[in-house]
Amino acid sequence: MAVTDWEELRQVAQAGFSDAMAAAGSIEVVERSNRPTVIEPLEDRDAGRAAKLLVDAALFRVHIFAVRAFDAPFRTGDDLNLRAAIDFLRPAGRIDQAPAHRRPDLALAVARFDEADADPRLPPLRLMRNKLLAHVARYDVGGNGPTYNDLFGFTGRVGLIWEALSNGAGIHTLTLASQIAAYTESAEAFWSVWEGKPRP
Repeated sequence: MAVTDWEELRQVAQAGFSDAMAAAGSIEVVERSNRPTVIEPLEDRDAGRAAKLLVDAALFRVHIFAVRAFDAPFRTGDDLNLRAAIDFLRPAGRIDQAPAHRRPDLALAVARFDEADADPRLPPLRLMRNKLLAHVARYDVGGNGPTYNDLFGFTGRVGLIWEALSNGAGIHTLTLASQIAAYTESAEAFWSVWEGKPRP
């Protein structure tokens, strides 16, 4: 087992919550770039290619963060992903070792993980990651590959697992939504320059 004690669990939970914020913030940036009032001025100024590179990089990051959380253990056994943290919590009586007020969030993290692990969106997202992002391989899904909505929706689900885990591990009592507001405001400011809007 890669995560062997509560301190390692806290370290994984803290890093995971940061990943969740980065992924959710990246989605905010991508969604606010996809408006005619942004796209048309970018194209008029011949800046569309650069903007597409930024959006593609954000999508790559979101995809990697969301899928790697569910990767099976490596041969080396030193995984520090979400599955490793959840596996630490699974043995009977383990969650009962935590302070009583943290146990509901830890149990919620396990339940949410199991639900997400069975989400039908995960296998095609994992396949796409393996074939096109982590490697370069033949990738033929007959037009039935994952959509942006699949990626964004699944990533949101993963974020809620990290939220419960970090709360249960005693890292903080923050909600992910409370932290994303700043990214939303920043994304609006970033793209509003192209829309000709004054900064808020």
